[in-house]
Amino acid sequence: MFSEQDKIKILKLKSSIASYYNLQMKKIGDRQLEALFYENCVISGGCISSLFHDEPVQDIDLYATSEKAVKTIKDYIVNSGKNIKSAEMYTLDADGNKVNSGSTQALVTLNAVTLTNDVQFIYMDTWENCKKKFDFIHCQPHYDLTAQKLYISEAQYHSIKRKALKSTGLVEIKEKRVEKYQKRGWVMEKQVEAV
Repeated sequence: MFSEQDKIKILKLKSSIASYYNLQMKKIGDRQLEALFYENCVISGGCISSLFHDEPVQDIDLYATSEKAVKTIKDYIVNSGKNIKSAEMYTLDADGNKVNSGSTQALVTLNAVTLTNDVQFIYMDTWENCKKKFDFIHCQPHYDLTAQKLYISEAQYHSIKRKALKSTGLVEIKEKRVEKYQKRGWVMEKQVEAV
């Protein structure tokens, strides 16, 4: 059960998610895209735990709730070509060091597109199917833009609160993902329990 203090923190988190998202969307000023996201998407992923801990947010992951919305939103973004973030291209040398190629490319992959405001629209599948591929439970809470509700279980909340990496048990965990979070102060759940 959530304590009263936990409930207050969850309400603050809900407010932080909505405020941060609205601020990021104002940066691109695309009312039609805002409406598409609002009517069809949820926010999930690492941004929720970053906002909980008042840490910098790398990006906001948006997932559409229906196959039709996935296609509609992807087509709108890609076909308009507006507000798509670009990044410098590089290769790796024999030692694994980045070598800048001097060119840039739009951040559009087989799975997602990143906008200039660091909102990332994930179009590899619907929200329901994508969440089944998450590796850690702290990435699973989601904020429904239409309902303006945050959905978070006790296990997810306590994982975020303690910065404890706990597997969803749905997919294999890659070492790179563990290292990424460990650099941010997260530890594997068994290590947290031992402390």
